[in-house]
Amino acid sequence: MLLRAQDLHSGYGEMEILHGVSMTLDKGEIVTVIGPNGAGKSTLIKTMFGLLKITKGQVHFNENDITGKHPRELVLQGLAYVPQTSNTFPSLTVLENLEMGAITRRTSPLPLPWNRTQRLATQKPMNDAEIRERAAGVIEMFPNLQPKLRERAGTLSGGEQQMVALAKSMMLDPTVLLIDEPSAGLAPKLVDTLFSKIVEINGNGTAIVMVEQNAKKALGIAHRGYVLETGRNRFEGTGEELLHNTDVARLYLGG
Repeated sequence: MLLRAQDLHSGYGEMEILHGVSMTLDKGEIVTVIGPNGAGKSTLIKTMFGLLKITKGQVHFNENDITGKHPRELVLQGLAYVPQTSNTFPSLTVLENLEMGAITRRTSPLPLPWNRTQRLATQKPMNDAEIRERAAGVIEMFPNLQPKLRERAGTLSGGEQQMVALAKSMMLDPTVLLIDEPSAGLAPKLVDTLFSKIVEINGNGTAIVMVEQNAKKALGIAHRGYVLETGRNRFEGTGEELLHNTDVARLYLGG
């Protein structure tokens, strides 16, 4: 088991959102998490990534207990996260955004906070030349961004900015990628392009947990899925099983 959340309870301040949610992710999988607004989908991946405090339950990654670990440590161990919003640096160029994606592995003589946890990293640090070389490799996966490397990310379309966010997350070649609502606000054609890119990233060896409101499309590319409701597990199964589950279709898929 690559990633496992067990009986998670967490939330914001004194407001508990997750009331015992569990899920697993195996190597090579895309796992989709769907459900109505307020079900706790985004809270789940924020909790697994260490952005929210766990009040009960555990998270294991690569058989290691990472419960309560800081996101900085998790990034160094191969876990990456793409938030729904504010997922690029708008004033920086596309290339600079990619370079920032590798900042935690950049060698530096300064006592940067992430250097203290470098011993936890699964990959060696990179110098500036190696970071640029990695960026050149990553951008090959996103050919539509190649002509825009010198443009500021904030001037790009919504779909292009999501591609920048995905590309930035791939700079560390993560073992697991957590993606929060990648298609939010995008036109249908761009959604298809984005989902194709997510499938490609998965095909290159990165396991993915994706929270998504576009349930039909998300389940269509998923190996397995979970349906959350009011902070609890409601349904789980393969993507195909959930797509053809009459209760799931009636309650969450619009028919």
